[in-house]
Amino acid sequence: MRYRITLLIAAFGLSTLAAFAQPSDAQILKDIASPKQLKVELSKSATKKVWSSTHSQWFWERWATIWLPADIPEFPNAKVVVYGFARYHTGVPVTYREWKTNSNSYEGIPTPNNEEIAAHVRGHLKDFLGEYNCNRIVGEIRGLRVADEPKTEWHEPKSFSMNLQYEADFITSNTTVITQTKIVETRFYRDEVTGPWKSNMITQEQSSVDGAVKTYTAEDLRALPTLGSIDAERSAASDLAALGDVTIPEFSRDVDVFLYTHKLLRESTPEQFEAYLMRMLAPVYFVEGSTTRLTPQGAELINKAVNAAFKGKSTYAEQYCSDPQVKHQQENGIELWNATQDAHVRMAVTKAGGGWKNGQKVGETYKFTSLEVWMLTSADDIARIKSYEPGMLCTGSGPGLTGGGVSTDGGKANPSQQGSSGGELIKKGQGLLHKLSVP
Repeated sequence: MRYRITLLIAAFGLSTLAAFAQPSDAQILKDIASPKQLKVELSKSATKKVWSSTHSQWFWERWATIWLPADIPEFPNAKVVVYGFARYHTGVPVTYREWKTNSNSYEGIPTPNNEEIAAHVRGHLKDFLGEYNCNRIVGEIRGLRVADEPKTEWHEPKSFSMNLQYEADFITSNTTVITQTKIVETRFYRDEVTGPWKSNMITQEQSSVDGAVKTYTAEDLRALPTLGSIDAERSAASDLAALGDVTIPEFSRDVDVFLYTHKLLRESTPEQFEAYLMRMLAPVYFVEGSTTRLTPQGAELINKAVNAAFKGKSTYAEQYCSDPQVKHQQENGIELWNATQDAHVRMAVTKAGGGWKNGQKVGETYKFTSLEVWMLTSADDIARIKSYEPGMLCTGSGPGLTGGGVSTDGGKANPSQQGSSGGELIKKGQGLLHKLSVP
């Protein structure tokens, strides 16, 4: 009996030892040691027994932080901080299995100063805030700065994150605007270790505090400029300025617009013609309230006209005569033949803009409602039109061009449609065509 009790005690002791045996701190430090280590710190929490569903067994695990040289030539004193855990097989004795890295971060890489960070973000607000927030913010953001607790972390030599703070008036419903102070974590990226910071950022909100609340009618709120619309207006104005200045004559007749536009299509550059069209499109082609932000339809009209006239296999100047023949003309609209009368350009204008005085509209000017340029595009057609010897094409003026309001339709132009009055207007129009300068 005494013998049996002794065996039971021994067995219980062994099972208890197996249950509680775990690697010592000294053993863990020895097992995860490497020649390049600069420093190692075991976590303050104790070694724990953890079930692994991947391996279907228990392991002892202890978290630790290891400092190693970062080996970055540009920053020789930088260190990489490795956070992870040592894993051991349970049993008597326990045996070391592996080191599992959870995350890396870096120390010793210089972070841009607060002013540089704020300036970079201000220059790329749409990337910083995201398009959704830009369209929810009324006016500009305020007080953009590095947060009091920036929590800066270098994830790799080309990327770090930190907390920023700003205040803005956010649209929270179709009638409500609330002032909110936000702290956001923003991650910055660059392509080279010492290169410039890229515009793209990843921002995640950490906290938000509500302030003043303002209420509007739905109509008044829709009329308020958002940060998105302000930024789009600035960008459009900048793009327009980059095209260069353009001088547009004061057109007294629709035919003057048509002749001048035809001249520009032949003699200007793509940039000059685009700048001209930007100032000559009807208001319907712009975002409401803007004279620089095109609607998709406005952008399409300009792009198609510029690409067709200047950027194809053959240019407008090569396919259209300086004194074109008329395919069709009516009030505020015209179609002009190309040199071989198998393609044409169509233009239509209206009076727009200006203001009111004593109940009368004043100051309106001609604006395009339509501009379509058709070109010969096949290699054979282009070769055909280029095959004519000098003087064989474009030998005469275009019949039937009047001062507006007279229809002279029908396939190819018919010289019999010219009246004496029409002939005089043609001459005046041609005179304008030859005298007007390219902007």
